[in-house]
Amino acid sequence: MKTNIIKSKWFGNLLFLLIFVAMFFYYGLHESMFYPPQSVHVWRQTNCLSLTQNYYQHDLPFLQPEMHNQFGNGGTSGKAVGEFPIIYYLVAQLWDFFGKHEWIFKLVQILIFFTGTLALFSTLKYLFKNYFWAAFVSLLVFTSPMIVFYGPNFLPDVPALALVFIAWYFVIRFTRNRRQHNLWWSALFFCLAMLLKVTSAISFIALGGWVVFELIFQQNQQRIFNFKIKHFLPFVLSLLPVIAWYFYADYYNSVNQGHFSVHGIWPIWNITEENFLRVIDVQRKIYFKQLFWPVAQYLTVAIWLFLLITIKRMKPVYRYFVLVLPAGFIMQVLFWFQILDYHDYYMINLVVVLVAVWTIFVIQFRALNLSRYLKYAVYGFFTLFFVWNVVTCREHLQIRYRGWMNAPFTKFHQVLLEIEPLFKRLGISKDDKVISLPDTSINSTLYYMNRKGYTTFGSDFSKKETFYRRIEQGAKYLIVNDSTILSSEVLQPFVKNKIGKFDNVSVYDIRNIKPENQQPN
Repeated sequence: MKTNIIKSKWFGNLLFLLIFVAMFFYYGLHESMFYPPQSVHVWRQTNCLSLTQNYYQHDLPFLQPEMHNQFGNGGTSGKAVGEFPIIYYLVAQLWDFFGKHEWIFKLVQILIFFTGTLALFSTLKYLFKNYFWAAFVSLLVFTSPMIVFYGPNFLPDVPALALVFIAWYFVIRFTRNRRQHNLWWSALFFCLAMLLKVTSAISFIALGGWVVFELIFQQNQQRIFNFKIKHFLPFVLSLLPVIAWYFYADYYNSVNQGHFSVHGIWPIWNITEENFLRVIDVQRKIYFKQLFWPVAQYLTVAIWLFLLITIKRMKPVYRYFVLVLPAGFIMQVLFWFQILDYHDYYMINLVVVLVAVWTIFVIQFRALNLSRYLKYAVYGFFTLFFVWNVVTCREHLQIRYRGWMNAPFTKFHQVLLEIEPLFKRLGISKDDKVISLPDTSINSTLYYMNRKGYTTFGSDFSKKETFYRRIEQGAKYLIVNDSTILSSEVLQPFVKNKIGKFDNVSVYDIRNIKPENQQPN
């Protein structure tokens, strides 16, 4: 009876859930769920929130998203778009029903990620026929500081990765029962993943390559997927929305002059030596440790090399994926190398390669006839290895919130979250445009204040002419969150009429300020 319970499907899923929840609380995510956007790449976080806020606040059509920053249409609108905004639009509808709470956004993100890891766990249970290894590999993903930080924090990268895991769940189900609807579901989730992050297509492309390979070079009885023409249809059709969306996004941004997201490539062969060394230095000192515990990454590389050495012992399908997916990893790094100095989250969807390497390794390892005691020793070793990954993940997560990575927010920007009462006393309405300095991001301080306006992104405020132009376009107030910039000669005409102060933030009325050659005599 006890053995039957342990082997039951619900027991394994329940155990997986309990471990996931325990890790959730150990990481402190029950507390950070209620944190505002902050720390590393806050400007990408606030881009996502700005789009969501504008959907919610202005009841915008789905295909006409806007941001707080008015850098579009020559400085008169915030019309701009990046990835497919389905999550932003969904959260806006939830806000409309429950009220605006950022934790609702984070909850949606976490639920998508949990569903993806649960789907991965279910897939690996089938492949491994072993709960321990299925839980180990799937939950290893949840030990990445980068994933644990960005997962709840508004970016689409982790949801895209989770959707890929769900897509593969249905692919594997198809190999078990040959039911066509599984391929339609798989294609749907691959499609959603690529709409959220086109770089998540790496395993989709690899899958397509293998299916074509076995169709051409293998006999029916040797094939894993054995696709017929009708089986290709869902995947071919799934590409159409992806292609259509990125054409539309480029059109929408071009018409509104609102490009802000990277839709092209930033390859290594176009980088200067100085920038190349900077990327290497930043990765070595910071972000390499944030992807996973370095020992876990070195071990993954060692396992991959071992698999290469023993590749002749594998089934052809495993040989293919152990070669193609790491090749895709390297190609993606080379294609987007220039932006890996700050855009660390570009590595998130490459975690699928780590999962594939560990999956193939476990399958090969379980084929060995080990004694019971040796198996227990291996379980013990990898349990300790997993626990230490969790411990180091928490340490790096705390650095993101409490260390130097979060200094700009805690020192200058946090107070902006509480500035609304001052704005009300000063008569600054929700519709009044502002200039917010200093802020090199697109929307961060504007989102905190919930005011449309301008930052140094899209506006060169090192020139007086830019101030005058933005005032003509409707900017009424200058918000300064760092007093050290007030000595700038360029700012002097615009900081004469100080009307309010809150902590480190000063507010200046810049209405009716005109260029000096237009001042009345």
